[in-house]
Amino acid sequence: MRWTARSAALLLTLAGCVHMRQSRSAAPYSPGVVEEPVSAVLAAALDADQRLERADSLWDPEATVVANGERRSAPPRFAGVEPGGEVAISQSRLEVRQSLVWVYLEYRWLSLSSGVAREGKATVLLTPRADGSGWRIVHAHSSTTGGQGGSE
Repeated sequence: MRWTARSAALLLTLAGCVHMRQSRSAAPYSPGVVEEPVSAVLAAALDADQRLERADSLWDPEATVVANGERRSAPPRFAGVEPGGEVAISQSRLEVRQSLVWVYLEYRWLSLSSGVAREGKATVLLTPRADGSGWRIVHAHSSTTGGQGGSE
């Protein structure tokens, strides 16, 4: 099975339903409680990038976004991601500091039609929405790694 950001988000949502039943007594911002919803936001942001959709609801209006050393305010916000390909998170590590979530992630973008593949790494900071309805990206810093058949 080929994993895309969309299929990963669906899997994380389903896993979150089971996990939320098990963790109702956990602290509101513990890693076990925030991991699935934060991962879903990141997968949705990467997926929106490969479709060149703004997905402003995922981002804080004042978010700082840097990709390959340059500020970005419009999609694609993540380095190495372009339209016409598939993007997937390959690895992530999450830490919670009070109400700030710090995520280090590695992702891959692949275009079968052009034969180009890129690997990227990102550090993303998220904070809870004021109304408590989820998470919003406030900072993203990403870069592509060398030797992947294409460059940003």
